[in-house]
Amino acid sequence: MAATDAPARQLRRGRAAAGTPVVVALVAVLVAFAWHEIRDAAAGPDASAPSCSWPAHIEQANSDQTGLIRCYLRALAHHSPSEMRAVARSKDDNGPTGFSAADFAHTADARSGIATVIVEDSDVDGADAAVSIRYANGAHDEQEIHLANPSSWHSWRFWDIGTYPRDPDAPPPVRP
Repeated sequence: MAATDAPARQLRRGRAAAGTPVVVALVAVLVAFAWHEIRDAAAGPDASAPSCSWPAHIEQANSDQTGLIRCYLRALAHHSPSEMRAVARSKDDNGPTGFSAADFAHTADARSGIATVIVEDSDVDGADAAVSIRYANGAHDEQEIHLANPSSWHSWRFWDIGTYPRDPDAPPPVRP
């Protein structure tokens, strides 16, 4: 009886051995994915800068700033609140709750052709920079970008865009 059980056991072991590399590979992929998600969650919102493809002449910017500015110009040209959301601080990081018509005032300008952008880092704080945009049709815009996450030098976001809820602790507006 033991002689007839041996081939069956060997067959079961062979099948188990053949499936082991697949299981190990699957576990490795899941662990890598989970680690990436855990690392991003631990870094907090806005840990990395978005990067997009959009034609522009950008001067004096690092690669993260360049990617962010291209995304901003594309969001303007597309008049896309969801794309604009990607270049502003996240809601979880006290970012805007929405975007108004004023945030898209340069939509037609962004569509007019290739913009020229100059980034000037702040002399006081390396986490701040001024962005000067000259659109192809001659219109001009000034924006500010800042590092949204102090623990990441890749977390550049536009600061002057979006609508924010009124601070409940703020004094009431002055009436004339």
